[in-house]
Amino acid sequence: MILVAHCFEIVSRPGSPLAYALVPLRLNWSGVDLFFVLSGFLIGGILLDARESSNYFRVFYTRRFFRIVPIYAVLLLSVAVAMHLSDAGIIGKKEIFSGPLPWPYFAFFLQNIGVCIHNAFGIFPLGVTWSLAVEEQFYLTLPLAIRFLNRRALVLFVLFAIVGAPLLRAFFLHRFPGNPYTWYTLTPCRADSLLLGVLGAIMLREPRWRSWLLGKRLLPSAIAILLLGAAYLGWRAPSPRDILMATAGFTWLALAFLSIMLYALLYRGSLLSYCLRWSWLRGLGAISYGAYLFHEFFLGMTYGRTPWVRSWHDFGLSVIALVLTISFCRLSWVYFEKPLVRIGHRASYEFITTPATGLRHE
Repeated sequence: MILVAHCFEIVSRPGSPLAYALVPLRLNWSGVDLFFVLSGFLIGGILLDARESSNYFRVFYTRRFFRIVPIYAVLLLSVAVAMHLSDAGIIGKKEIFSGPLPWPYFAFFLQNIGVCIHNAFGIFPLGVTWSLAVEEQFYLTLPLAIRFLNRRALVLFVLFAIVGAPLLRAFFLHRFPGNPYTWYTLTPCRADSLLLGVLGAIMLREPRWRSWLLGKRLLPSAIAILLLGAAYLGWRAPSPRDILMATAGFTWLALAFLSIMLYALLYRGSLLSYCLRWSWLRGLGAISYGAYLFHEFFLGMTYGRTPWVRSWHDFGLSVIALVLTISFCRLSWVYFEKPLVRIGHRASYEFITTPATGLRHE
C-alpha cells in the first residue's frame, strides 16, 4: 500500500488513466495504520506469551535490536554518504537532502517529535522513519504495561488509550491547526492503532473471547460495516489532514484492519486467509521493513530531485526505483538482516519451573 502510494500516486497526472486507476486506492497511505495494528498484534502477542519469563526484558530488547537497528544504521550511513557526495558535486542530488531536521533526532529515534517542533519531515529519504520512531517509543512502554499490569488492568489501560487517542488528535488539531505533524506523528496520538493490535492479541489468547468471536460470527458483519465506513471516508475525507479522518477516521480504519486480521486468523479456510498466504505476499512481507526504510532513498536517488513531477517519464522512473528497492531489500534480507535476526533469537525466554512438577511458576 505504501509503495503504491509513494511510487505511483505522486506521479499520476489529474485526468490520466493512472489517476483514475488509483482512485480506489486513495487510502493507500493508511498502510502505516495497518502496520501499527500488525505491530501491536505481533509484539503484544510475543510479550503476553513471555510475561512470566525471568529474562523478559533482556530477550525482548536483544531481539528487537538485531531486527531493527542494523539495517536502520545502514540507511543512515547510506544517506550520509550520499549527502557527502552531493556536497562534493559528485552526484547532483542536492534537492533531496534539504530539510531542517538535525541528525540527532534520527540517531535517537526522536524524529516524530522533531517533525512536530520543526513542522517538517526533514530530508526526503528519511521522512518515512517517523513511524519507526513511534514504534521504538511503543517498545519502551508496552513491555512495562504487560509485565506489571494484571490482565484486567491491562485491558482497561488499552481501552483507555484507544479512546484517548482520537480525543488527543482532536485537541492538537484545534490547538495547532497549522502543524499537522502534532496529531499525525506523536506516539500517544497513534496509540489507538497500536493498542487495537494488542487488544486483538489479548482476545485470541482468551478462550472465552475467542469462542465468542467464533460462535457469534460477528466478524463478517463487523467487516462489512467497517469497510462501508472506510469507503465513505475515502469518498468524503480521503486525506489524513481532513478533520473527520484525522480524528475518528484513523481509529475506524484501524478497527477495520483489526477485524480483517482476526477473521483471517480465526477462519483459516476462508478465501481471505488463503489469499493472505500467497507466496509473493509472504515474500514481500519478509522484506517489508527494509523496503519501507529504503524506498524513498531509491526514489530520491533515481529522480535526483523531490519526485513530484507528473509525467509518464516519471512513472517509468518510479518503476525503476521500485525494482531497485525490492532487489536491494531482498539481498539485504538474505545476506544481512536474516543472519542478524538468527543471532538475536539465540536469546531465548526462560521460565522458572517448580522442581516437583516441572510446571511454570505463575
